[in-house]
Amino acid sequence: MADLESRAERRLDGLETKLAYQERAIAELSDALYSHERRLERLENLFREMAGKLKEVAGEGLPPLPANERPPHY
Repeated sequence: MADLESRAERRLDGLETKLAYQERAIAELSDALYSHERRLERLENLFREMAGKLKEVAGEGLPPLPANERPPHY
């Protein structure tokens, strides 16, 4: 009987250890996900800002480059 209790205790200890590692891993993954979400939001805001600036520049009516003219460095 003592052997059965000892095995059960070892098994329970092993399960508790695994659970502790899994809880820690989940917390680390949650922190990483939160960090990536914040970074993605900043990048999306920057993208919108840059797209707006590009529209402003395009709206200024800069003359188009001639299609058949070679660039000056040739």
